[in-house]
This record gives sequence, C-alpha cells and structure tokens, in this order.
Amino acid sequence: MDPEKKEEVNKFGKVIDLLHNKTKLPSLRTYQGDMAEFIKNKDESIVSIVVKEKEKEEREKEKRQTEQIKEKKEVENPVMFPKSKEKSKYSGLQINFTIIILSLFLIISAGTVIFYIIKTLKISPVVEVTLEQDILPYNNLVTLANVTKTNFGSELSGLHLENGVSAFQISGTDGELFKKPEDLFDFLGVSLPSILERTLKDEYLVGAISQNEKTFPFIILTVNDFGRAFSGMLEWENNMIEDLAFLNPKTQSVDSPIDLKQTASTTETTIPLKPEIFAWKDIIIKNKDTRGLINSKNQAKMAYTFLDKNTILITGDLTAIGEVSSVYASRSIVR
Repeated sequence: MDPEKKEEVNKFGKVIDLLHNKTKLPSLRTYQGDMAEFIKNKDESIVSIVVKEKEKEEREKEKRQTEQIKEKKEVENPVMFPKSKEKSKYSGLQINFTIIILSLFLIISAGTVIFYIIKTLKISPVVEVTLEQDILPYNNLVTLANVTKTNFGSELSGLHLENGVSAFQISGTDGELFKKPEDLFDFLGVSLPSILERTLKDEYLVGAISQNEKTFPFIILTVNDFGRAFSGMLEWENNMIEDLAFLNPKTQSVDSPIDLKQTASTTETTIPLKPEIFAWKDIIIKNKDTRGLINSKNQAKMAYTFLDKNTILITGDLTAIGEVSSVYASRSIVR
C-alpha cells in the first residue's frame, strides 16, 4: 500500500473514532450549506422588511384618512374642535380690530368736521335779518317820509289805502328810517316803563288794516318775556292813550269813541253833555284776551292783546283787534 492511501485510511479511521465518541462533532461548513443558510436568512429579512413596509404604509394611510375626517368635521362644527375654534376666534379678532379702526377713523373725521364748522361759525357769524313781513303778512308797503311828531297822526289818517294790511316805512326829517321801536318812541317822545323797555325786541311793525273804506292803524311789538311784558303793559296803560295818539284817526267809525265833550244847543239854553267815561277792562275779542280802554257802549279809545306770548298788538279800535288777529293766525310765513 502506497503511503498516500495509507494516510487516507488513517484519516478515515480517525473520523470513525470521532463518530463513536460521545462528544458532539462540529458541523461541517460547505459552500452549498453557507449559501443555503444565507438565502434562508435573506429570505426571512426580505419578508420581514416587506411586511413592515406594508404595515407602515397602512398606518400612514389610516393617519391621513383620520386627519382628513377630522378636518372635515372641524369645518362643519367648529365648536367641537379647539383648533378650529382658535382659528375662528382669530378671524373674529381680526374683524373686531378692523371695526374698531374704522370706528375711530369715523369719530376722528366727525370731530374734525364739527371743529371746523364751529370755527367757521365763530369767524363768520350768521347775521339774522328780520323783516317786517315776518311779523304779519301785508298787501302794501307805504313809505312815510319827513314826518314830524305833530303831523304823524294826520299823515296816517289822510292815507287812502287799498283793502287788506298795509305796512309803513317811516322816516323823520333827517331821512333816517325808524328801524327799531326805540327809534320810533324816541321820535314820538315816548318814555316806556323800564320793565317793558328791557324785554323789548328790535322787530316791530307799524301798519293799518283797511276794509269797507275804513282804516284802523296799529302797532305790533315783539318781546322776550311774556310776564315782564304784561306787567309793563299794565303800567303803560296810564299814558298809552297820549303816547300813541296817532292810532286814533280823525275819521271816527261807528265803533270808535265819541268826543269827550259834546254840546247840544237850543234856542233858549246851551247844556253841556256829560263826557263819556272810559276805563281799562278785560274783554274777549275773537277768543283773544284783550285789555281795552272802553266806555259803557263798548267803544274803545285804545286796546291791546297778545297775539302770542312774544307778540303784542296795540290799536285804537276793537275792530282792528279781531281783524289783525285773524290775519296773524292765518299767516303762512315760516320764521
């Protein structure tokens, strides 16, 4: 037996001896075994990876679906979801802030406009121009120029006026119009009671009302305070008939007062008649409370009434009280 075969037999014998030993033999590694083990391990890793990837995709898909459902519910019912509520609250704050800014802008603009209006009014105050027709509407405007205290009454009584109300523009010998009642009273030499003078306004009217060929002059005064004016008129009653004599025209009407002294003559004797007694009394003329200087026949020498709490009518005849009051009540002029 050659040495090589003998060596192989010895090796084989050793293998047999080892197999019979109780000691476990180590496994033999071969290329094929290693490949099989690698493939087995690799197959398990691939399957595990695939499974894990599938599970991950499923979880992500479920998460996206859950978020989509939640967002949809937040839009439909924002009260149930705090985040949506915060968004809504934030939007509400934005709207409120915008409203506040606009309100402040409007307030500032309005304040600026009001400031400039007030400033303009202070710089250029509005001058109120009062016209006679604001007191009483009239049909005719008559100018009486160069009148004197002596001929004033005769000038009035000598006028031939059309029916209706006539207003007079009066000027003295200097040609200046009597624009205020003080100017007229100074011209006539009238001293008003102080309480009446203090409440007297600048607006007044001297005029006459004519109808059926009868003319009744009158004067209208305006006052600030009814109580003071009424007290002043009561005080003025003592001198009113002398101060305003121009209101008694020369041509007497049926209702006008007769002369205080009249005489009746006979062939035998002359007997003077008793003068008519006139006294101030409260009377009613067309539902107007009137004070009249009247006699027992209800004939008046002077009478006055308040057309309203700030307007006084004075005339020499009771007929004029009723007629002028009717015109005043029906006036259509807006002050």
